[in-house]
Amino acid sequence: MSQNNRIAVAPDFETRYPGASALATECAMNLVFTADRLVEHIAHITGQYGLSPSAGLVLSILADSDAPQAPSAIADRLIISRASTTSLLDSLEKRGLVTRKAHPTDRRKVSVTITKEGRALTLKFRPEIHRQQNEWFRSLNASSKKSLIAVLHDLQDSLSASEQESNDG
Repeated sequence: MSQNNRIAVAPDFETRYPGASALATECAMNLVFTADRLVEHIAHITGQYGLSPSAGLVLSILADSDAPQAPSAIADRLIISRASTTSLLDSLEKRGLVTRKAHPTDRRKVSVTITKEGRALTLKFRPEIHRQQNEWFRSLNASSKKSLIAVLHDLQDSLSASEQESNDG
């Protein structure tokens, strides 16, 4: 990435925004920018198969699962609402890529399974995404990748704690 794509705040940022941290803001802005770029690249690959990145992730979750999944379990792994997950499952089901069946003992519950067609499609786009991930992260050695994962986990924990405090207060 060229220097022009890096996001930095103004030198007087903390003066203009008392209580703010220029470093924290730059971290957040650069993380969002980078995540958006990754999603764009993934969208390019999944789009070649008529899928959004979210649809590709749903198929991947189901392909990796040994058992049918509840829509709520799928939604918990996505960064979209449960209502959006339902809409996404509707479109995947119409395409014959997943099936939804009523739970055998609880009629309020539904289980979602990937179809043969969905699994075959997943085997087409996932290898390409995984090859590209190697390319995207080639500038990081194994130690840097492990450190990045640890930092991201710490940030996720911090965000979860902040959400919990907001809900409790």
